[in-house]
Amino acid sequence: MIVKRVDERRRSVTLIPESGLDLINLFRVVEAGDVLYSKTSRELKKERASGKMDSERVQVVLGIEVESKSADPLMKRVRFTGRIVYESKKLDLIGKYHSITLYPGAEITIQSKREFQRLKSFSSGFRRGKKPFKVLCVSVDDEEIAVAEFSNRGLDIVYSKHLPKVDKSVSWSGPPEDVFEEAVKAIKNKVAEDRDLGIAVFGPKIFLESFMKYLGKRDKSLLSRVKASQSTSVGGESGFREILRSGSAPEFIRELKPFRDALEVEYFIEVMSRDPSRVAVGLEEVHQAWKLGAVERVLVAEQYLWNNLENEVLEEILEAAERGKIDLRVLLDGLESSDKVMGMGGIVAVLRYPLPLKEIGSAGGG
Repeated sequence: MIVKRVDERRRSVTLIPESGLDLINLFRVVEAGDVLYSKTSRELKKERASGKMDSERVQVVLGIEVESKSADPLMKRVRFTGRIVYESKKLDLIGKYHSITLYPGAEITIQSKREFQRLKSFSSGFRRGKKPFKVLCVSVDDEEIAVAEFSNRGLDIVYSKHLPKVDKSVSWSGPPEDVFEEAVKAIKNKVAEDRDLGIAVFGPKIFLESFMKYLGKRDKSLLSRVKASQSTSVGGESGFREILRSGSAPEFIRELKPFRDALEVEYFIEVMSRDPSRVAVGLEEVHQAWKLGAVERVLVAEQYLWNNLENEVLEEILEAAERGKIDLRVLLDGLESSDKVMGMGGIVAVLRYPLPLKEIGSAGGG
């Protein structure tokens, strides 16, 4: 989330959501009675003297007083509906109903009528107009080469290609140069978008070194951007999954959210394998454990939040996390760590001490 402006006099915050998780947070923080301002376009029709109708599309900022909100888990969009209370151009729209649909990249101003301190506190946890930290990772072996951008928004595969089959009995001399060239072009395009982009290279040592050698020959300025290289057992997209699971990622990218998410889930699985009574699996068990004061940390998949935004029990846990009563981590969509937690019900927790949750649940139900 990019917070552009906080205006205490007007009790408003202007921000830009960058991810699905940002949209979930905004869905929760915006309440009925708040006023949302967003730029939109409207088609205006004018009648000529001849009677012919002309139309033109104009840009206008509209403000609506929120009456209702809804979420679309499939498209990962949130919508706020209410009557128009402000128009930046005289279009005679005041009092009419209008919906503002939020998506990543859409700027919005929220004017809070009742809970400005909550809104202000919420916005204080996000960066003020700074560029997000990103790293471009290359993963290569004799079967596949892939380029991905890692950031706190997740993992975006920029380029991926399976390499021609080779005779395993013959020593590997590297893929055809045009394959490496395609990957380098993908890298150059991303660097052109972000001049501060660093690069990390992964793969079995011989293939990693072959790519580094080609990079040095092809473009030394790109080679100078390589901040780390590390051996993995496989390359390609499988190599990214290995480095996420291993916990041995280079130091300068270890704090990015995809890596932190992976480590959190691996830790949960390790605790569960040692002692199943030290974890809670599913919303009912997590809620029970929290009520008993036994929760150390909660992990919840972003998709689970989208699917359960109106669930009152889940909202109780989210509100406790907002007040600092629970250490809760939301796992980004599209990564193996999030998929694992979705396979266990979408929400899990590591406990401070063992609890026979299934027995407690059975006793309560009986």
